Amino acid sequence: MQHIEGKPDITYPCQWEYRIVGEKQHRIEEIVGDIMQKPYYLEVKNHSSGGRFVSMHLSTMVDSEEERNEIFSKLANHKEIKMVI
Repeated sequence: MQHIEGKPDITYPCQWEYRIVGEKQHRIEEIVGDIMQKPYYLEVKNHSSGGRFVSMHLSTMVDSEEERNEIFSKLANHKEIKMVI
């Protein structure tokens, strides 16, 4: 196994994907629509075994590390989103 130290070398602009977990698909769709200021693709990936949670993947072009981190922060800090990876 290879050990990587430090931050990865990411060349911008690039396509970036966020994995979002929440309880209601329609609310995640609305939240992402409110946050995103550029074109994006959002799709359902998984439902939890009990059906309580839904996992969705958001894909968009990001122009910089700052933009990538800003989108992540807005998603992660929203009260109705349980997790962002």
